[in-house]
Amino acid sequence: MARTRFTREDLEQLPEDRRAELHEGDLVMVPAPDPYHQRIVGDLHAALRDVVGRDRVLIAPTDVVLDEETVLQPDLLVLPTGTRASRRPWRIPAPVWIAEVLSPQTAERDRGPKLRLYARLGVREAWLVDPDAASIEVRDLQSGTATFFRSGEKARSATLAGFAVDVTELFAV
Repeated sequence: MARTRFTREDLEQLPEDRRAELHEGDLVMVPAPDPYHQRIVGDLHAALRDVVGRDRVLIAPTDVVLDEETVLQPDLLVLPTGTRASRRPWRIPAPVWIAEVLSPQTAERDRGPKLRLYARLGVREAWLVDPDAASIEVRDLQSGTATFFRSGEKARSATLAGFAVDVTELFAV
């Protein structure tokens, strides 16, 4: 039996209230995040805006198109220097930095296929923010190296000069 491959056109036909991504032709429905997840995203967004400015930081759901069969929605992304969000039909260029706040439903996909796709897109750095482990994994997607930051440490970006987050503060409830 032939496998159905979805395209960006198929994705655009979904109702606006449906969050979905395309992973190399596979339609992946994305569950709504819980309030704790969203608070973490909000805190990271505020910290990023202080460092790179409001025009370069975007929050999900924002489609990042790799090709006609791959459309991703990172929780947060930073546009390249000199780029700023615009009105439609503007297409987002490859982000320089992304963050995924992990959940039990998305962690495997975020750590595996999505990282590979982000690297293929040209993203330089990915932050995997794990609320359950109270840790941040900073991945250099060009070299494939990872640095782990835990409570009592400051997670630092190699890509975004001056961007650092106190891990303990980020996960405080």
